[in-house]
Amino acid sequence: SKADGDVKYIVANGSEGDPEIGMHKSFVESDPHALIEGMAIAGYAVGASEGYVYMSAEYGLGVKRVATAIEQAEKMGLLGDNIMGSGFSFKLNVKKGGGAYICGEETALLNSLEGLFGEPRLRPPLPVEKGLFGKPTVVNNIETLANVPMIVLKGGAWFAGIGTAESTGTKILALSGNVANPCWVEVPMGTTVKSVIDGFGKGTDSGKEVKAFQTGGPSGGILPAASLEIELDYDKLGKAGSLLGSGGLLVMDEDVDVVDMAKFLTEFFAEESCGKCTPCREGLVQLNTWVADLAAGRGTKESLSSIEKMAEALSDTCFFALGKTAAEAIVCVMLHVGEVG
Repeated sequence: SKADGDVKYIVANGSEGDPEIGMHKSFVESDPHALIEGMAIAGYAVGASEGYVYMSAEYGLGVKRVATAIEQAEKMGLLGDNIMGSGFSFKLNVKKGGGAYICGEETALLNSLEGLFGEPRLRPPLPVEKGLFGKPTVVNNIETLANVPMIVLKGGAWFAGIGTAESTGTKILALSGNVANPCWVEVPMGTTVKSVIDGFGKGTDSGKEVKAFQTGGPSGGILPAASLEIELDYDKLGKAGSLLGSGGLLVMDEDVDVVDMAKFLTEFFAEESCGKCTPCREGLVQLNTWVADLAAGRGTKESLSSIEKMAEALSDTCFFALGKTAAEAIVCVMLHVGEVG
């Protein structure tokens, strides 16, 4: 709120370029008013006069329902000029993005909102100092902003009482892959991966055992079944070589070839690279070649060594996390090869 600027913005990040996620889509289709109220509260807190909801263009129904909810809020005097006689004015807009994975990063998202190429910006300055159209901007995930009204209503201590001491509150998960009941589910932080798969996913769709799973979307590590009791906690997942990220939870049963899965993910990253930096643009093409060799049975000890070196180089030199984490899946498979087969 102390950032200088005659105009300030609140931006809701509803970009979902991850395969098999769709949590934002589900949320805005079912409860767009929670998001609108959270953005208005955030705007009041920091002195912002305008907000943007950035959503993937393919979410046609979600975009339509957010736009309808904005119109309803304006008619009720909950958005617009002098909201409920408070002297606070806040305007809200919906913008459709191109669906690029890179635009989930806040500065690439801001570029996209401005009609520029979707690639991350240099920082500093941070968006809170110079963001959308060069003005101070707060960018938060749709899920975060939608939590604000209930936290204001019930208090921070109530929210902190959910989950664990290190990771408070709840998390929406997109449970997909080889599960009998793919679904979106909101659970307290600290819930184990196994309880989510067994309880909400009803186990594997094939009835076979879980071989491996991946949390956090494409950037997350592929972990073996021996790690199923791990809790949904940012620190614990990070130490295990994965992350919580966008909330994806992809399940792989005994029939899945995890090297093929890693190949799919490296292909995805190579396709989604914005090309801004050379290590990502060129390195992912080479990484893809080595992983494809492994998947086709042409891998050698030199291939494995090259993948490890490339993973380190990507992590150290890429401009943005897309490239930095692109080798995470195959490195995890190599690390746990005895457990995931």
